[in-house]
Amino acid sequence: MPGVKIGNGAIIASRSVVVADVPPYTIFGGNPAKEIKLRFAQETILALEEIAWWDWPIEKITEHLAVIVSADVEALRACSDV
Repeated sequence: MPGVKIGNGAIIASRSVVVADVPPYTIFGGNPAKEIKLRFAQETILALEEIAWWDWPIEKITEHLAVIVSADVEALRACSDV
């Protein structure tokens, strides 16, 4: 719906009608869409939002791709400027 904000890393189920903002790293689904579950623990979500690797220059993403896909948030934090 117009004006709705979808947070980073959120997953929206197919055919869902999103009528409210979706928090980061949350799985939403249904009609109207509602929260199904969080993808990660809240502290992990906060860390990922702080690191924001998706805003890095493409060269830095390419250089640290193995760490980005490793699911090691502390290693990812070490690669960031945070």
